[in-house]
Amino acid sequence: MADDPAAPDARPVQIPARIHAVGPGWRHLLERLHEQIRAAFPGYRLLDLKEKLGGLRVYVEGPPGSGDTLRSLIAPAEEEAERTCEFCGAPGRIRTRDDWPGGWRKAVCGACHSAWSAHRIMIVCGVVRDRG
Repeated sequence: MADDPAAPDARPVQIPARIHAVGPGWRHLLERLHEQIRAAFPGYRLLDLKEKLGGLRVYVEGPPGSGDTLRSLIAPAEEEAERTCEFCGAPGRIRTRDDWPGGWRKAVCGACHSAWSAHRIMIVCGVVRDRG
């Protein structure tokens, strides 16, 4: 039973294993976050990693009593993602397609916002796909 999480040599899933869940523009900040968490809690376990409402969401589990430290590491990365284009990593902000109120939200820079609004680019499995 190689997939049994209770197996003695089972390794916890960590950020690098799920980095493809978001766009390549956030890769650097997630790699940095992984190193910070791993330095404090080498055996941490990633519960979820996703983009939601234009922002980054990272949920991890560490040893008992690690919650405050984990939150202090994750919160700045999530805040940085709101100012970083998920497509290319340039400075950006959370916007909607064509800046339409109530639309789909994503952290984008000006250039990527234009292409995303025109439906020319999208993120698939952590890779920017150009539809044009």
